[in-house]
Amino acid sequence: MPRKKSSPVQPAVIVQQNNNILYLILAVLVVALGYMFVRMMSLEKKLATGGTAAQQESYLSVEKLKGYAKDLKLNTGDFNKCLDGNTKQAAVNADATYGASIGVQGTPGFFVNGKFLAGAFPYEFFKEIIDKELAGTGSEVCTDYSTDLQGYCSDPNNIAFNPVPKQLDVSKAQVQGPTNAKIQLVEFSDFECPYCTRAYPTVKQILNDYKGQVIFYYKQLPLTQIHPNAQKAAEASLCAADQGKFWEYHDKLFETGLAQTQ
Repeated sequence: MPRKKSSPVQPAVIVQQNNNILYLILAVLVVALGYMFVRMMSLEKKLATGGTAAQQESYLSVEKLKGYAKDLKLNTGDFNKCLDGNTKQAAVNADATYGASIGVQGTPGFFVNGKFLAGAFPYEFFKEIIDKELAGTGSEVCTDYSTDLQGYCSDPNNIAFNPVPKQLDVSKAQVQGPTNAKIQLVEFSDFECPYCTRAYPTVKQILNDYKGQVIFYYKQLPLTQIHPNAQKAAEASLCAADQGKFWEYHDKLFETGLAQTQ
Protein backbone atom coordinates (compact mmCIF):
# COMPACT_ATOMS: atom_id res chain seq x y z
CA MET A 1 0.00 0.00 0.00
CA PRO A 2 1.54 3.28 -1.03
CA ARG A 3 2.58 5.65 1.77
CA LYS A 4 0.55 8.82 2.24
CA LYS A 5 2.46 11.95 1.43
CA SER A 6 2.70 14.38 4.32
CA SER A 7 0.95 17.78 3.91
CA PRO A 8 3.32 20.61 3.16
CA VAL A 9 3.56 23.25 5.97
CA GLN A 10 5.34 26.04 4.13
CA PRO A 11 2.16 27.76 2.81
CA ALA A 12 0.83 28.15 6.38
CA VAL A 13 4.09 29.80 7.40
CA ILE A 14 3.86 32.17 4.43
CA VAL A 15 0.26 33.08 5.30
CA GLN A 16 1.25 33.79 8.90
CA GLN A 17 4.10 35.99 7.73
CA ASN A 18 1.77 37.88 5.38
CA ASN A 19 -0.67 38.47 8.24
CA ASN A 20 2.10 39.87 10.42
CA ILE A 21 3.14 42.28 7.67
CA LEU A 22 -0.49 43.35 7.19
CA TYR A 23 -0.90 44.03 10.94
CA LEU A 24 2.29 46.05 10.93
CA ILE A 25 1.11 48.16 7.99
CA LEU A 26 -2.25 48.76 9.69
CA ALA A 27 -0.51 49.82 12.91
CA VAL A 28 1.68 52.27 11.01
CA LEU A 29 -1.39 53.69 9.25
CA VAL A 30 -3.23 54.15 12.56
CA VAL A 31 -0.25 55.97 14.06
CA ALA A 32 0.10 58.15 10.97
CA LEU A 33 -3.60 59.03 10.95
CA GLY A 34 -3.47 59.85 14.65
CA TYR A 35 -0.50 62.14 14.12
CA MET A 36 -2.24 63.87 11.21
CA PHE A 37 -5.38 64.38 13.31
CA VAL A 38 -3.40 65.97 16.15
CA ARG A 39 -1.58 68.25 13.69
CA MET A 40 -4.86 69.31 12.08
CA MET A 41 -6.43 70.11 15.45
CA SER A 42 -3.37 72.12 16.43
CA LEU A 43 -3.50 74.07 13.17
CA GLU A 44 -7.22 74.71 13.59
CA LYS A 45 -6.62 76.05 17.11
CA LYS A 46 -3.88 78.37 15.86
CA LEU A 47 -6.10 79.70 13.10
CA ALA A 48 -8.98 80.28 15.51
CA THR A 49 -6.80 82.24 17.92
CA GLY A 50 -4.78 84.24 15.48
CA GLY A 51 -1.97 82.05 14.21
CA THR A 52 1.52 81.94 15.65
CA ALA A 53 2.56 82.19 19.29
CA ALA A 54 4.02 85.62 18.60
CA GLN A 55 0.64 86.82 17.33
CA GLN A 56 -1.00 85.49 20.49
CA GLU A 57 1.13 87.59 22.83
CA SER A 58 -1.10 89.35 25.33
CA TYR A 59 -1.58 93.07 24.89
CA LEU A 60 -0.72 93.24 28.61
CA SER A 61 2.57 91.36 28.46
CA VAL A 62 5.48 93.03 30.24
CA GLU A 63 7.04 93.97 26.90
CA LYS A 64 3.79 95.55 25.75
CA LEU A 65 3.45 97.43 29.04
CA LYS A 66 6.91 98.87 28.52
CA GLY A 67 5.98 99.79 24.96
CA TYR A 68 2.99 101.81 26.15
CA ALA A 69 5.26 103.74 28.51
CA LYS A 70 7.42 104.64 25.53
CA ASP A 71 4.35 105.64 23.49
CA LEU A 72 3.31 108.00 26.30
CA LYS A 73 6.81 109.50 26.39
CA LEU A 74 7.56 108.39 29.93
CA ASN A 75 11.13 108.05 31.12
CA THR A 76 11.42 104.41 30.08
CA GLY A 77 14.55 103.80 32.11
CA ASP A 78 12.77 104.76 35.33
CA PHE A 79 9.57 103.02 34.28
CA ASN A 80 11.29 99.73 33.40
CA LYS A 81 13.27 99.78 36.64
CA CYS A 82 10.06 100.35 38.59
CA LEU A 83 8.22 97.54 36.80
CA ASP A 84 11.03 94.98 36.76
CA GLY A 85 11.84 95.66 40.40
CA ASN A 86 8.28 94.93 41.58
CA THR A 87 8.34 98.34 43.23
CA LYS A 88 4.55 98.69 43.19
CA GLN A 89 3.64 95.13 44.11
CA ALA A 90 2.93 95.95 47.75
CA ALA A 91 0.73 98.92 46.84
CA VAL A 92 -1.33 96.82 44.42
CA ASN A 93 -1.69 94.04 46.97
CA ALA A 94 -2.79 96.53 49.64
CA ASP A 95 -5.56 97.82 47.35
CA ALA A 96 -6.72 94.28 46.62
CA THR A 97 -6.72 93.31 50.29
CA TYR A 98 -8.70 96.42 51.20
CA GLY A 99 -11.23 95.76 48.45
CA ALA A 100 -11.81 92.23 49.71
CA SER A 101 -12.21 93.54 53.28
CA ILE A 102 -15.15 95.74 52.26
CA GLY A 103 -16.90 93.04 50.25
CA VAL A 104 -15.63 93.54 46.71
CA GLN A 105 -15.36 89.98 45.40
CA GLY A 106 -15.14 90.63 41.66
CA THR A 107 -14.46 93.36 39.16
CA PRO A 108 -15.49 95.93 38.39
CA GLY A 109 -16.82 97.00 41.76
CA PHE A 110 -18.20 100.54 42.14
CA PHE A 111 -19.29 102.74 45.01
CA VAL A 112 -21.43 105.80 44.30
CA ASN A 113 -21.34 107.92 47.45
CA GLY A 114 -20.66 104.67 49.27
CA LYS A 115 -23.52 102.74 47.64
CA PHE A 116 -22.16 99.50 46.21
CA LEU A 117 -22.78 98.51 42.59
CA ALA A 118 -21.07 95.26 41.60
CA GLY A 119 -20.53 94.80 37.90
CA ALA A 120 -20.45 96.49 34.51
CA PHE A 121 -23.96 97.92 34.78
CA PRO A 122 -25.51 100.10 32.07
CA TYR A 123 -25.04 103.85 32.23
CA GLU A 124 -28.72 104.31 33.16
CA PHE A 125 -28.24 102.49 36.48
CA PHE A 126 -25.42 104.84 37.49
CA LYS A 127 -27.42 107.82 36.29
CA GLU A 128 -30.39 106.93 38.49
CA ILE A 129 -28.24 106.66 41.60
CA ILE A 130 -26.24 109.81 40.82
CA ASP A 131 -29.34 111.88 40.02
CA LYS A 132 -30.93 110.88 43.32
CA GLU A 133 -27.77 111.80 45.20
CA LEU A 134 -27.58 115.21 43.49
CA ALA A 135 -31.26 115.87 44.17
CA GLY A 136 -30.91 114.91 47.81
CA THR A 137 -33.33 112.00 47.42
CA GLY A 138 -30.79 109.20 47.74
CA SER A 139 -32.08 106.42 49.96
CA GLU A 140 -30.85 103.40 51.88
CA VAL A 141 -34.10 101.57 51.07
CA CYS A 142 -34.07 99.20 48.11
CA THR A 143 -37.69 99.85 47.11
CA ASP A 144 -37.04 103.58 46.71
CA TYR A 145 -35.24 102.76 43.46
CA SER A 146 -36.48 101.64 40.06
CA THR A 147 -37.69 98.09 39.57
CA ASP A 148 -34.54 97.43 37.53
CA LEU A 149 -32.26 98.34 40.43
CA GLN A 150 -34.56 96.61 42.92
CA GLY A 151 -33.83 93.40 41.07
CA TYR A 152 -30.25 93.67 42.30
CA CYS A 153 -30.89 94.65 45.93
CA SER A 154 -34.04 92.74 46.91
CA ASP A 155 -32.47 89.29 47.23
CA PRO A 156 -30.24 89.17 50.35
CA ASN A 157 -28.35 86.20 48.89
CA ASN A 158 -27.51 88.00 45.66
CA ILE A 159 -26.77 91.66 46.34
CA ALA A 160 -25.27 93.45 43.35
CA PHE A 161 -26.62 96.83 44.47
CA ASN A 162 -26.45 97.83 48.11
CA PRO A 163 -28.01 101.24 48.77
CA VAL A 164 -26.67 101.34 52.34
CA PRO A 165 -23.51 103.45 52.00
CA LYS A 166 -20.10 102.46 53.29
CA GLN A 167 -17.37 104.77 54.47
CA LEU A 168 -14.35 104.20 52.23
CA ASP A 169 -10.67 104.90 52.66
CA VAL A 170 -9.55 106.44 49.36
CA SER A 171 -6.48 108.18 50.73
CA LYS A 172 -4.12 106.16 48.53
CA ALA A 173 -6.30 105.87 45.44
CA GLN A 174 -5.61 107.49 42.08
CA VAL A 175 -7.99 110.42 41.73
CA GLN A 176 -9.37 112.91 39.25
CA GLY A 177 -12.06 115.54 39.64
CA PRO A 178 -12.84 118.40 42.03
CA THR A 179 -12.42 117.69 45.74
CA ASN A 180 -15.71 119.47 46.51
CA ALA A 181 -17.74 117.29 44.10
CA LYS A 182 -21.10 116.06 45.41
CA ILE A 183 -20.60 112.61 43.90
CA GLN A 184 -17.78 110.28 44.92
CA LEU A 185 -17.32 107.46 42.42
CA VAL A 186 -14.90 104.72 43.47
CA GLU A 187 -13.94 101.84 41.20
CA PHE A 188 -12.07 98.65 42.09
CA SER A 189 -10.82 97.29 38.80
CA ASP A 190 -8.58 94.90 36.87
CA PHE A 191 -6.97 95.91 33.57
CA GLU A 192 -7.32 92.38 32.17
CA CYS A 193 -10.97 91.96 33.19
CA PRO A 194 -13.28 92.04 30.12
CA TYR A 195 -16.14 93.45 32.20
CA CYS A 196 -13.90 96.26 33.45
CA THR A 197 -13.03 97.01 29.85
CA ARG A 198 -16.74 97.06 29.02
CA ALA A 199 -17.36 99.47 31.94
CA TYR A 200 -14.61 101.87 30.83
CA PRO A 201 -16.78 103.82 28.32
CA THR A 202 -19.55 104.04 30.92
CA VAL A 203 -17.19 105.67 33.41
CA LYS A 204 -15.98 108.05 30.71
CA GLN A 205 -19.57 109.02 29.94
CA ILE A 206 -20.31 109.66 33.62
CA LEU A 207 -17.26 111.90 33.97
CA ASN A 208 -18.24 113.78 30.82
CA ASP A 209 -21.96 114.17 31.57
CA TYR A 210 -21.41 115.12 35.21
CA LYS A 211 -18.26 117.15 34.73
CA GLY A 212 -17.41 119.11 37.86
CA GLN A 213 -19.89 117.09 39.93
CA VAL A 214 -18.00 113.80 40.25
CA ILE A 215 -14.67 112.96 41.85
CA PHE A 216 -13.40 109.61 40.59
CA TYR A 217 -11.13 107.28 42.57
CA TYR A 218 -9.46 104.23 41.06
CA LYS A 219 -8.32 101.27 43.19
CA GLN A 220 -6.45 98.17 42.00
CA LEU A 221 -8.01 94.72 42.28
CA PRO A 222 -6.26 92.33 39.87
CA LEU A 223 -7.90 88.90 39.82
CA THR A 224 -4.64 87.03 39.52
CA GLN A 225 -6.22 83.56 39.72
CA ILE A 226 -7.83 84.04 36.30
CA HIS A 227 -5.96 87.02 34.80
CA PRO A 228 -2.23 86.24 34.64
CA ASN A 229 -1.23 89.67 33.31
CA ALA A 230 -3.40 91.79 35.62
CA GLN A 231 -0.90 92.15 38.47
CA LYS A 232 1.92 93.55 36.32
CA ALA A 233 -0.52 95.79 34.45
CA ALA A 234 -1.68 97.25 37.78
CA GLU A 235 1.92 97.76 38.87
CA ALA A 236 2.75 99.38 35.54
CA SER A 237 -0.05 101.91 35.96
CA LEU A 238 1.39 102.92 39.33
CA CYS A 239 4.86 103.19 37.81
CA ALA A 240 3.30 105.59 35.29
CA ALA A 241 1.69 107.45 38.21
CA ASP A 242 5.17 108.16 39.58
CA GLN A 243 5.73 110.20 36.44
CA GLY A 244 2.36 111.96 36.65
CA LYS A 245 0.68 109.91 33.91
CA PHE A 246 -1.52 107.40 35.68
CA TRP A 247 -4.69 108.39 33.84
CA GLU A 248 -3.01 108.47 30.44
CA TYR A 249 -1.66 104.98 31.10
CA HIS A 250 -5.00 103.79 32.53
CA ASP A 251 -6.78 104.97 29.38
CA LYS A 252 -4.16 103.43 27.12
CA LEU A 253 -4.63 99.97 28.66
CA PHE A 254 -8.42 100.02 28.56
CA GLU A 255 -8.59 101.51 25.06
CA THR A 256 -6.18 98.86 23.82
CA GLY A 257 -8.36 96.24 25.48
CA LEU A 258 -11.45 97.64 23.77
CA ALA A 259 -9.69 97.50 20.41
CA GLN A 260 -9.04 93.77 20.96
CA THR A 261 -12.79 93.12 21.11
CA GLN A 262 -13.65 94.93 17.87
